[in-house]
Amino acid sequence: MQNAIAPLFVPGHKERLRDKALTLGLTALLVDLEDAVPGAEKEAARRGARALLAQAPGVCQVRINPLQIARGFGTGCGREDLAAVVRSGIAGIVAPKIDTVDALRAVDAALVEAERSAGLAAHSVPLGVTIETALGSANVHGIAGARLTRPMRLLFGMGDLTTDLGVDWTRGEEEGALPRAMIALASRAAMLAKPFDTVFTDVADDEGLRASTRRGKSLGYGGKAAIHPKQVAAILAVYRPSQAEQAWARRVVEAATERAGRGDGAFLLENRMIDDPIVARAQDLLAFAAQFGD
Repeated sequence: MQNAIAPLFVPGHKERLRDKALTLGLTALLVDLEDAVPGAEKEAARRGARALLAQAPGVCQVRINPLQIARGFGTGCGREDLAAVVRSGIAGIVAPKIDTVDALRAVDAALVEAERSAGLAAHSVPLGVTIETALGSANVHGIAGARLTRPMRLLFGMGDLTTDLGVDWTRGEEEGALPRAMIALASRAAMLAKPFDTVFTDVADDEGLRASTRRGKSLGYGGKAAIHPKQVAAILAVYRPSQAEQAWARRVVEAATERAGRGDGAFLLENRMIDDPIVARAQDLLAFAAQFGD
């Protein structure tokens, strides 16, 4: 399951990259029909996505185009994408540029229609909801709390956000700090799965990638999409709890277990106060580490 923390983007229309992705042994691919695909290649990308779904069932999510052009973004062919790729074996759909609750519900309804046409149970395909505009960021708490009946998580997109704001996407990503934090908070407040962080576009800047990944992790993100195979290992290395972190968590859990039933409440461990939230965090860390086989 560890590669689900760092799904790899694969342009649907590029056969060479699709074939390469299949050789990497990853458990999470994100087939792109949107930004990476020119308008003239959309149908080829759909065919490529279907091929990957057949070759790697349960591995591929698909990022569709918006359902309609709004605020100058997108090509508006998302319904055609859904009709083409929703089928048995799909791991999820990622919807771009979700600005409002109404836009989210429109995607959900279109996905239900595609599920039924494909003979799948309604609301069975997980949905990733990308927040990547100023309006989407302003509405993120309502979007997160929309209470769809299907599995749902949020994603953060810096590229379209900075375009919408009319600012540069800098290495330090300060211009995205507020919406990035808002997405993490909204996800937690709505009891959604941890969100996925924005991509890092400079594939030669390993330290920049690690720094970007650490920023997302520190806010409560659960993973980060990769745009190149070499980025996957770096993202996983940041998210993987260190041996020291795991050892501390085990000591916390063991000490708390020993004190259970005594009515001690909070206690000191190695000069640090330990109470219920710290114990819960230690338990969560050990459960997360188990995804890596640790």
